[in-house]
Amino acid sequence: MIIEPRIRGFICTTAHPDGCAWRVNQEVDHAVARRPSVDRGPRNVLIIGASTGYGLSSRVVAGAGYGASTLGVFLERPPADGRTASAGWYNDVALRRALSARGRYPPASTATPSPTP
Repeated sequence: MIIEPRIRGFICTTAHPDGCAWRVNQEVDHAVARRPSVDRGPRNVLIIGASTGYGLSSRVVAGAGYGASTLGVFLERPPADGRTASAGWYNDVALRRALSARGRYPPASTATPSPTP
């Protein structure tokens, strides 16, 4: 599917999965590069509002930086009926893939339908 930008006022209402994945991977790489040298850190982390902003960054640092198991709680829209998913949906998919590639696959988020690649 070709994703055309839809803009309402000054807000873009579409999200591109590759753009979201690129940004999340940048955050994960940053967290891994600056991994703390402490032996003790959080083991299990619950983050409410974990799909964007501070919540997503907190989940990245806990999962990629400290190697903690993370559970993100959020309300996002999956792709359906020719519409793209919300940016938070794509962020979660990208984070789970990035952590999985590093051997730190977190439990499934509250958004349980499997994403389409």
